[in-house]
Amino acid sequence: MNIYTGFLRYPLNEVKVTKLRFCFVRTLCSEVVHSFPSIPEIISEQNKNECMKRIQSIRISPRELSENNRKRAAVLIPLCVIDKQLSLLYTLRRENLKRHRGQVSFPGGIEDATDSSLVDTALRETEEELGISKESVKVWGSGSIIVGNEFCVLPVLGYLGPLNLNQLKPNPDEVEMAFSIPLKHFCSKENCRYTQFRCSDSKGYVLPVYMNGRCRVWGITALITHIVLTSLLPNHYKHKLEYIKPMVLHPPVL
Repeated sequence: MNIYTGFLRYPLNEVKVTKLRFCFVRTLCSEVVHSFPSIPEIISEQNKNECMKRIQSIRISPRELSENNRKRAAVLIPLCVIDKQLSLLYTLRRENLKRHRGQVSFPGGIEDATDSSLVDTALRETEEELGISKESVKVWGSGSIIVGNEFCVLPVLGYLGPLNLNQLKPNPDEVEMAFSIPLKHFCSKENCRYTQFRCSDSKGYVLPVYMNGRCRVWGITALITHIVLTSLLPNHYKHKLEYIKPMVLHPPVL
């Protein structure tokens, strides 16, 4: 299974972004299936195992490693129950940070020499950023490493159970706030968009975007969200991503 089948029309290793020519946002979602599964159905052992098989079978076409993106990092995708709804937990980064300020992200960060694995990196960073102890996270597994512009990121999926946002302890040096988005939100077509990028070599790529008021989910966080939702809710999450070739205008013949 390859993630860019119906997702990224062109493999990332074929895309050399030298100058962003244009980008646009457009809705492209199928109708939502109304019989949304219950929490016990989604977190069942059978669905968990099937979800992880799908996630681990997805491959992002590799991007060339460089001195800028060789650092290894990991993020935790926290699946939790908030207000009786199964949700994903995100953070909004502070505006005064040097990197990714004011952006929505999953808790995570760069690998430390004391980490026993990248899974441990994701759990340690989550505890540092939000005060969620490692012991309270039931790790389901991890996907394939995604090579971004700055890091090689391992996505780790974990279940937290019922969670009270008011009891979290966001690190004031890094996190503006923590918030959650119910899984049902992503299955509504009005909340799903995508951004298409065209590169100088006439090829391009597509990334999902999820509308959520001030806290819009985009970039690599949206990509990881898309991978998880595609694997966790294959019969209900219908957001399709397809690269549309730009129209070429030829000068009129005189």
